[in-house]
Amino acid sequence: MDIGNVQNVRRVRNLRNVHFIRQRKIYKIRKNPYIELTNNEFRKKYRFSKAECLQIVNEIRDFLPRAVNNRGKPISPSLQLLIALRYLARGQLIIDYVQDDSGDLHGVSQPTGSRCLSQICRSLASLKNNYIKFPLTNEELATKKADFHRKFNMPSIIGAIDCTHIRIKKVICDANCHILHVIDRWRGSAHDSRIWNESLIKEQFENGSINGILLSDSGYACTPYMLTPILNPQNDVERQYNYTHIRARNTIERLFGQIKQRFRCLLRGMTISLENAKVDIVVLSVLHNMKLHFKKHLNINNINPNDNNNSSTEDSSEDDDYNEESESDSSADEDNYNVVQINQNRGNVARAKYIRQFLIKRM
Repeated sequence: MDIGNVQNVRRVRNLRNVHFIRQRKIYKIRKNPYIELTNNEFRKKYRFSKAECLQIVNEIRDFLPRAVNNRGKPISPSLQLLIALRYLARGQLIIDYVQDDSGDLHGVSQPTGSRCLSQICRSLASLKNNYIKFPLTNEELATKKADFHRKFNMPSIIGAIDCTHIRIKKVICDANCHILHVIDRWRGSAHDSRIWNESLIKEQFENGSINGILLSDSGYACTPYMLTPILNPQNDVERQYNYTHIRARNTIERLFGQIKQRFRCLLRGMTISLENAKVDIVVLSVLHNMKLHFKKHLNINNINPNDNNNSSTEDSSEDDDYNEESESDSSADEDNYNVVQINQNRGNVARAKYIRQFLIKRM
């Protein structure tokens, strides 16, 4: 063995005796917005009051992973919710948002903020059936009809329907801007009527399972269960019908305005994968209905703002691919043309009957 090899062996043996000191992980200082922010500041940043946020935490706590100890400085469910709400409220790029805003405000890194957003959104999406429910019982339908009749003097109406370009979301709401049904799986190029024609809720109206009428714009076909405005009104009765129809259907437009102003990510765009974006759209619909529910039912005085329960937490890039059901071919559309025409004629007859039955009596 030459001298060089001997020296290398000695170096290896010496390294075995060296005790390396692992550098301790340095955590950012985490602030507690529940304590440090006033009620107005808190609501401005997160769109919900402190009491409302804690109520949301109580409902999603079981869906979040629990921390068995304090190892790794786990983030409490209440702080995870605030991180997610702040992103949804501002709608900035998640990297810029977490580093520039949430990093300073909440004391977390960008990967941790992304995990918090993902976990909270999927937990809130699990509450969809609790907060987004289409009325099916006679009592529920009667309540929705009474609301439209009281507010707009249009009987038998249970909801208003329209689409908005959030890749592309179809929504049905009641007279109080409460979301009853949401579909978020279509491309922005899809027409409103096609989204409706291929929905399950339409089948329930077709077979008579739902006893009620929807209001829509001219992008949909006029049917016995969906009333559209008259394109060329010929008399005062038809003009009065259009005026009343527009006022009542405007509830869906107000809904879109409310939810987009409250959650700016819908205005500025969400820089996340399309699969996660679809989840987030459902989450925002749930949060909107939660907000309306809290305004009506939440007793703020009964909620304790101290929340010390912990939960551990585990960014996806933009994806231009959108895996969805294949487009129906033109031959299928031609085969269905006669059916559409028949339904359109039936709808015009039903609309004329509705005008004679309800509007002429009032004039």
